[in-house]
Amino acid sequence: ANTLFFFALICDLNSILGEPTPKPQLDLPPLPPSSSTAPPVPPPEQPTVLPNSYAGEPDEEPRSSRDYDSDRSQRYGPPYENDDAYYRDRDRYNDRPYNYDDRTKYSNDDDRYYRDRNQYDGYPGSGPYNNDDDRYYANRGRNPGSNPYSNDDDRYYKSNPYNDDRYRDDRYRDDRYRDDRYRDDRYRDDRYRYDDQDRRYQQRSEELARYLAEVDQKSSEECFLNVAAQWNFETNVNEATQLEALTAQQRYSEFQRVVWDRMKFVDRTGVFDDRLLRQVNLMSIIGASALPPDQLDRYNRLINDMLVIYNGASICAYEQPFQCGLRLQPHLKELMAKSRDWDELTWTWIEWRRKSGRIMRELFEQMVDLTNEAARYNNFTNGEEYWSFPFESLSFRDEMERVWNEVLPLYEMIHTYTRRKLREFYGPDKINRNAPIPDHILGNMYGQSWSNILDIIIPYPGRSFLEVTPAMNAQGYTPLVMFQLAEEFFVSLNMTPLPPQFWINSLLEEPPDRPVLCQPSAWDFCNGQDYRIKMCTTVTHKDLITAHHEMAHIQYFYNYRNMPKVFRDGANPGFHEAVGDAIGLSVSTPRHLQTLGLVHKSVDDTAHDINFLFALAMDKVVFLPFALALEAWRFDIFSKKINKEQYNCHWWLLRERYGGIKPPVLRSELDFDPGSKYHVPANIPYSR
Repeated sequence: ANTLFFFALICDLNSILGEPTPKPQLDLPPLPPSSSTAPPVPPPEQPTVLPNSYAGEPDEEPRSSRDYDSDRSQRYGPPYENDDAYYRDRDRYNDRPYNYDDRTKYSNDDDRYYRDRNQYDGYPGSGPYNNDDDRYYANRGRNPGSNPYSNDDDRYYKSNPYNDDRYRDDRYRDDRYRDDRYRDDRYRDDRYRYDDQDRRYQQRSEELARYLAEVDQKSSEECFLNVAAQWNFETNVNEATQLEALTAQQRYSEFQRVVWDRMKFVDRTGVFDDRLLRQVNLMSIIGASALPPDQLDRYNRLINDMLVIYNGASICAYEQPFQCGLRLQPHLKELMAKSRDWDELTWTWIEWRRKSGRIMRELFEQMVDLTNEAARYNNFTNGEEYWSFPFESLSFRDEMERVWNEVLPLYEMIHTYTRRKLREFYGPDKINRNAPIPDHILGNMYGQSWSNILDIIIPYPGRSFLEVTPAMNAQGYTPLVMFQLAEEFFVSLNMTPLPPQFWINSLLEEPPDRPVLCQPSAWDFCNGQDYRIKMCTTVTHKDLITAHHEMAHIQYFYNYRNMPKVFRDGANPGFHEAVGDAIGLSVSTPRHLQTLGLVHKSVDDTAHDINFLFALAMDKVVFLPFALALEAWRFDIFSKKINKEQYNCHWWLLRERYGGIKPPVLRSELDFDPGSKYHVPANIPYSR
């Protein structure tokens, strides 16, 4: 265009300056006379009725096509002779909003692929312009027939007013949520929608990620100091280590509270990354650390005082008043497993509960109030709701009841068989054939495992049920050898050997020079390097399985050591124990024990198989009603379904309801029998 303009300007200048106009290079014939002087040539006569046009009613006077079709752009019929002038008018009406009645497939206007001329493509399902074979905007049954079309970005969001509130597309399905396949997050769709549109949200996420990284590093340091102090207390129980543990716990709680306060101001609607959002949500729940400082200090002191009572409890031997100082581990544990004297077992059972649980009852009542108060500070109704939250289930207790009802028929058969065998052993005057089983004759201080009375109730006496304790003693097993075998088991699964620091720092035997809390436990010191086990190990078949169980926790710690601090835990509170128990079952098989050289020959017959499976049931199946009763008892206390004057009575009602177990003697509310179990004074959930 610029070149033509410049050329025309030069020609005009030449005319002005008098330059001669150049002659044409071709000799063309002269032009015909102007059309303005020639007479007009009339067009040929048009038919009265044209194809694809309106013919009129029968009684209507016929009209020429020019009377009703003055503009041929309204009718895209076949071309006629000498009508080029009419078709040139179509360019002037390229996007004219025609009446819908004039644009139908009967008027030869079904050109669905010319989207710029299809004025009705915004109305899916309203006509021939948005059928299923439409290659651009097919009506796939997503929207109602007459609703205006909404683009692909808007169609599946709740902001689209033409979708009802219950509509959710499968593209946003989340299978990780069991109760609802979709996330119940009202802002999630908008976060996805603005992810690529608004850079401010991305900047906030990056800032939050940097802040959480700083918090993670500081949290690991504070956690290490706290865990180290707790380790020193539990491996050397005295007033100095107790004070040190309380101070460290208070400092760590203050740090958690500072982080908790900061998390309140995080705008979760602007967090796109699910990992960051979950970190924020988990840091917003800090348990007892949310209590005010004075209440938190009281809460920690209550737990430590109850643990001191539990650890310091000791009794005198039956009918030997000068043989005292018998503690739960190893003395009372071994006595309950091996003794078959009814009176001795009754004495031991009563005295242990009198020296441990009864003393801490008032402290436990105060701790219940503080636990509920801490739950309310974390936006939960009570301690039951707070303890159920990590399982991410709205009906956690109902699910436990449902699973137990599935196992109940098997347990009833085991219970009936065991009661008959014990009745034959102790006599009908001791055990009623229709009454619950007394708790003290089951080979365990709490009746949670019956494997120690297999010599009485084994289905096929004289046939081995894989008790390898004699073989272990004969081969010179020690606690260290047992844990080294456990490490070899995990190395054979292609897992990493533990560093030398683990063997140096762990406590695998009870020291003779100081009191320790002998409850087996695995410890993660939060720095990705230091892992330890605390266990007063004895050379028995059961402790060999426990050693593998605790080593499974250590391997779990070691494998998620590179995760953020808030993620260094099981998928839910029961996951750690599930992994440990699965390893324990694998280790206790006859083939593995034969590999260790503890069983010389694997006998494959029905009697041995039944004995082996029955022995497993005495440890795994009978444990379930005890665990369920203990957790249901604490849930009822937290939810205030029972008052303080019914604690002990309600405990034995639940033990009888779930397990068919009763106390050996009449109990009262002066007693506090659940307090003799470690997890009650330590305030540790048992549902895991």
